[in-house]
Amino acid sequence: MRQFSSRLLMFSLLSLFGLAAHAAQRTFVSTAGSDANTVANCANSSPCRSFGAALTVTDSGGEIIVLSSGGYGPTTVNKSVSIISPEGVYAGISVLSGNGVTIATAGVNVVLRGLTINGLGGTHGVNMTSGASLSIENCVITNFSSASARGVLVNAPAKLRVVDSLLRNDYLGVAISNGATATISGSKFLGNSVAIYVTDAFGGSSVTTEAFVDRSVASGGVTGFAASTSSPGNASRLHVSDSVVSDNSLYGIDSFAGGGGSEVTVANSRAFRNGVGLFVFGSGAKLIASGNVVSKNTVGLQQDSSGVLESAGDNAVRGNSTDVTGSITTTFTKM
Repeated sequence: MRQFSSRLLMFSLLSLFGLAAHAAQRTFVSTAGSDANTVANCANSSPCRSFGAALTVTDSGGEIIVLSSGGYGPTTVNKSVSIISPEGVYAGISVLSGNGVTIATAGVNVVLRGLTINGLGGTHGVNMTSGASLSIENCVITNFSSASARGVLVNAPAKLRVVDSLLRNDYLGVAISNGATATISGSKFLGNSVAIYVTDAFGGSSVTTEAFVDRSVASGGVTGFAASTSSPGNASRLHVSDSVVSDNSLYGIDSFAGGGGSEVTVANSRAFRNGVGLFVFGSGAKLIASGNVVSKNTVGLQQDSSGVLESAGDNAVRGNSTDVTGSITTTFTKM
């Protein structure tokens, strides 16, 4: 009987240890939490203090939920997970150096919702160099203002989604390269040197990098939305609709090719009080404009250095200091 009881006790202890080691589908963090609570899987009643600790006991495909307002520190995400701060709860990541969120694991799908990522000398707000997809929802990413800094950098053939977010005072608000594809909607880009940058500058050979932007605003920076290539064989594509670019000192929307091909389409959008409203430069660069209002810019439409600027003939280009410079090709849609 004594031997049976000992075996039963050992089995019970092993079972408890097994349960404690098993990851949870949903974990929690709080300013009152402790990272020692990983032994309890960062449960609602025993939350952890940091995202990094909660991540270690969260199932792949699971969620980390913020319970209370405060700062939670930079983290490296190495599995598919959603980090969620509910409405009314402030979840901050202060970045004194390095990145706020680092994603460098193949195949992961990451969601960031409701976070505020603040650069205080850091390099990037979110840096993705490997992975399948990244979704940024209702986030604020601000003050990554040095020339080497980016609010969001995706330098991998991954899918990026940015929805209802604010990127403010970053050198590059969102930069994608190396075959990434981005969908950006309902977002505001304020005071960035370049709000959205589709480019091959960060990597990639024989790749197409592409962004779709709608219902978004780029204002008060240097350049609003831009596509650029520098290497033969690469293509950068940018499609803008129902958006506004205003008060940018250089370009509202820019298509540039120093090698490879850059193509920008702009439809049903507004360009006000920029240096140049719509600009195309370089052999291999094209900008196609339809149904836009371009007004109060220093130059409305500018074509330069063998770039191609095509107008559907339905753009309202009025009230600029100079409405048009260069050669504009007028095309008409045939049904």
